[in-house]
Amino acid sequence: MIQALQVFAARAAGGVQAESQSSFRNFLIVAPGSVGVATAPDEKVMELARHLNQEGYAYVARPNQKQMEDDPSGVRYLPLSHQLPAFGVMTAVIVIGDPLWAALAAATYPEADIFLM
Repeated sequence: MIQALQVFAARAAGGVQAESQSSFRNFLIVAPGSVGVATAPDEKVMELARHLNQEGYAYVARPNQKQMEDDPSGVRYLPLSHQLPAFGVMTAVIVIGDPLWAALAAATYPEADIFLM
C-alpha cells in the first residue's frame, strides 16, 4: 500500500525530537471525500487503517462520522469538520485525495510524514 502513496511533505530538516523516536506510533488517515460505509474508497481506507493499526495506533477522520468510535480491530474513527484532530505526536498522516487537507496536515503535524494518496 505504501507504494501507492505520494509523499507530500517529510519531517522537518534537522534532528527528530526524542519523544517522536519512541516506539509509540500514531497514524492518522484523513478521508475528506468519504461518503458512506458501503463505498469502495471507504473499504480501502478501512483496510489501510487496519494494516497501520498493526504497527501502532490508527485513526481515521471523516466527515460522515458523527462521534468518536472504535471498530473491533481497534481503529478509532473521528469526526472531521474544519480542522484536524489534535494529537501530541503523530508519526504519519495520510490524506485521501485533497491537497488542501495535506497542506493543513503538514502545518499541524510538522514532525510527521505527510502523504497524499
